[in-house]
Amino acid sequence: MSQTTTTTAPAVRHTATAIAEALGQHPPTDEQRAMVEAPLQPLLVVAGAGSGKTETMAGRVVYLVANGLVAPEQVLGLTFTRKAAAELAQRVRQRLRRLHAVGLVTPATDRQGPLSAGPDPAASAGGLDVDRPHIATYNSFAGGIARDHALRVGADPDARLITEAAAWQLVDDLVQGWVEDLPTDRSPGTVTNAVLALAGALNEHLLAPDDARELLEDLCRDLVERQPEGNKKDPYAEVAKAARSVQERIALMDLVAAYAARKRDRGLMDFGDQVALAARIATDVPAVGAQLRDQYRVVLLDEYQDTSVAQLRLLSALFGGGHPVTAVGDPNQAIYGWRGASAASLATFPETFRRGNGAPAMTLALSTSWRNDRAILDAANTVAAPLRTARTDGPAVTVPVLRARPGAGPGEVLGGYLLGQADEAAQVAAFLAARWTPSSAETAAVLCRKRSQFPDVVQALRAAGLPARVLGLGGLLASPEVVDLRATLQAAHDAGRGDALMRLLTNLRLGAADLHALQDWARELARTAAAEPRTTTRGAWTRARSPAWSRRWTGHPRPVGRAGVGTPCPLPAPRGPAAWAARCARSAP
Repeated sequence: MSQTTTTTAPAVRHTATAIAEALGQHPPTDEQRAMVEAPLQPLLVVAGAGSGKTETMAGRVVYLVANGLVAPEQVLGLTFTRKAAAELAQRVRQRLRRLHAVGLVTPATDRQGPLSAGPDPAASAGGLDVDRPHIATYNSFAGGIARDHALRVGADPDARLITEAAAWQLVDDLVQGWVEDLPTDRSPGTVTNAVLALAGALNEHLLAPDDARELLEDLCRDLVERQPEGNKKDPYAEVAKAARSVQERIALMDLVAAYAARKRDRGLMDFGDQVALAARIATDVPAVGAQLRDQYRVVLLDEYQDTSVAQLRLLSALFGGGHPVTAVGDPNQAIYGWRGASAASLATFPETFRRGNGAPAMTLALSTSWRNDRAILDAANTVAAPLRTARTDGPAVTVPVLRARPGAGPGEVLGGYLLGQADEAAQVAAFLAARWTPSSAETAAVLCRKRSQFPDVVQALRAAGLPARVLGLGGLLASPEVVDLRATLQAAHDAGRGDALMRLLTNLRLGAADLHALQDWARELARTAAAEPRTTTRGAWTRARSPAWSRRWTGHPRPVGRAGVGTPCPLPAPRGPAAWAARCARSAP
């Protein structure tokens, strides 16, 4: 465990309230002031939704710089997205410029003496030469450590970072050329996605494929051998389903190991590899942590409830032992559980990041919501009440009830019981149309439970004359025209994509009888192919439910049958849907 040298901090000259008044801002609440003026020790802040955590984090940086406790470049801030990092960085830089302009900067001191002689004249004049804190994402910070110190643990410092698309192509090539049997009835594309997900999960949990295989085998054994209650002899359906899912993951571990080996052979690395390597460096090379602690005297960790096992290992190894780390988060807003994050990381922070004297870190809370009025907060607290009392096993953190800001209005919460999704979309559009005009500067957001609801909502909004756009690529990719285009490309590239082919066929207005004729024709081709001499193929797949599975309908050898061997399947190219259906009907037995 690292050790932090205790130093005598300079006397505080400016309070958080005085700084806010000098910068023309609202004075902080008692909770915000406690966080901003907290001593340079490990600190956990449980911040409810809309409680101004970004504003308060920026205020803490400004307070520390104004009182000479740290220099701006000695502050490290980490968050999850580039957008959040840019927002926090912009707020901090603007405040620091104004701080220099009003002359509230106290020279920072370190163990040897002053770090700066005084305010920078250029900065005092409002220029851009103010020293900037280092604010980045967790992944980019881990990537920098991996690049700079990889040689210390025998890793390749010049490994090239690949995108998600490149990683998918790499795994897909492995899957297509795999020569071992895979006891799964999944399509190659689904197997590729599963391998990528497993590889990422292992990196996030710092597990090797062999270790994960052993854990999964123990879990599967427990599921299979567990005796059902009563006189029932076979396992329950849900238990059997879970056991099959675990067995599929065990079968994919060889592909996961092959994927990792191929990345090493080609000098490649993905984002999960970067974080895992950085955690290994931080744990095995204490000098790296000493260097970073000396470089960054204060560390701010945003959205701490979403940190994974690897990220937690990295941060605790680098900045443990009493270093001034401030973690901000809300367990009720944890969204990355699927990749190893756990809201319990907030509850374990005081023990993981103990103070220099060995005592657990201090915990504060931000409970004043600045976004909503009273009625909305009452509804939100009612909905979130089970989350505050649901956890009974293991450590837990107390989440405060959200309180209204000073001067908050009464607010209004509307609800309705409608017949279907189309009625809901129409009601939302009518609600917004009654409150929005083209000259209004206000905007509104519609939140949906799932992406499939986007088209109906967008159509209803536009029908009501409201301009609307869907954030992210999900809305574009879900539009019918783009879905048809993707289905065409997928079927042209890989005729094994039956889902894409079925979409194209249904868009050609083929009926159920036509599709049955196509099915009969496919079966005839399979029987003919089975009677001919078989050729080996580059991929061997065990098809548990599709004995006549063929990955392409062009004249190339592909797997057919349970043994995973293939024969050419020559399918004459039809001239339009009518000719195709007629050919299938004539060939049907």
